[in-house]
Amino acid sequence: MSPSTRRLAQWVIGFWVVNLICAALLALFWLISSANLSAAADDAPPRLAAPASASATPLLIIASPLEETPTPLYPATATLVPTFTPSPTATPTSTPTPTATPEPSPTPDYTPTPTPIPFASGPVVIGHSVAGRPIEVYRFGTGSTRRLIVAGIHGGSEANTIALANELIVYIDDHPEIIPRHITLYILPNLNPDGAARGRGPIGRANDNGVDLNRNWPHGWKQTWDRSGCWNILPITAGDYPASEPEVLSLMTFIQYYNIDALISYHSAALGIFAGGYDYGPSVRLAEAVAEVSTYPWPPIDTGCEITGDLTDWAAAHRIAAIDIELSDHTHTDFDQNLEILRVFLNWRR
Repeated sequence: MSPSTRRLAQWVIGFWVVNLICAALLALFWLISSANLSAAADDAPPRLAAPASASATPLLIIASPLEETPTPLYPATATLVPTFTPSPTATPTSTPTPTATPEPSPTPDYTPTPTPIPFASGPVVIGHSVAGRPIEVYRFGTGSTRRLIVAGIHGGSEANTIALANELIVYIDDHPEIIPRHITLYILPNLNPDGAARGRGPIGRANDNGVDLNRNWPHGWKQTWDRSGCWNILPITAGDYPASEPEVLSLMTFIQYYNIDALISYHSAALGIFAGGYDYGPSVRLAEAVAEVSTYPWPPIDTGCEITGDLTDWAAAHRIAAIDIELSDHTHTDFDQNLEILRVFLNWRR
């Protein structure tokens, strides 16, 4: 081999040796870099999840009306109001069991069961007021037709109605012949003894629950009414529900049990004679008969007052001839003309 050829071969071999060394170095550098990248990836923190979009389902599920309502994790706790339990003086057909309901029941569904009241000499207690005062009834006669006079439904300013009832009781006791053979007459002189005990004037009108007893009867009862033209001197209510008051319930039970045929409810003052049931024929005829022997206005003076829950309207709804009579003022009993009214009432035919 010539010297020039040998040098060329050495140069080519050297070139390839250098290339192989460079390739080996590059391979080694690549391996080291890959190992470092892998280790860095293993040490990196985990990536956070992307935030939920506006259309994502919320945690609080609201069921549509057509879906089954999901069971909540923490059910809401409602504050429940116990149902009203009627006064212990009432005797319902079934004893209500106090239960919790979302809302109070304004009108318990029951019919009072009358309790027989055997009359003896003197007044008979047919019930008690809110404060426990007795409600007394006097009986005269033993006839099959039973009639009733009620006074003192409003105490206070209308206390003269109580005085009139007591005067009639004394007169009949002295003159029992005034009672016809076919008549039994009952007189209840004071339906609102709590109001009467509270004093004369507006303060005595309501019972001890603050209820107007002549707005607590079931027929036409309203919890609120238009006060225009009505008594509105002090706050007063119609009760929580019809016949909610023991005084009303006692008299209602008495009237139903003894099958009262006709009644007069005395008030004061000055408005005249009111026929229960508006156009109920027997009430109107009784009012007309009474008007013939008295100076009380008939038809009565209309003040525009809305009448609700009235005793005589309830009575007329139960086919009882019933009238309200307003005395001429808050002081006098008008005894003479009410004695004539009594005679007409006892002898009146339906």
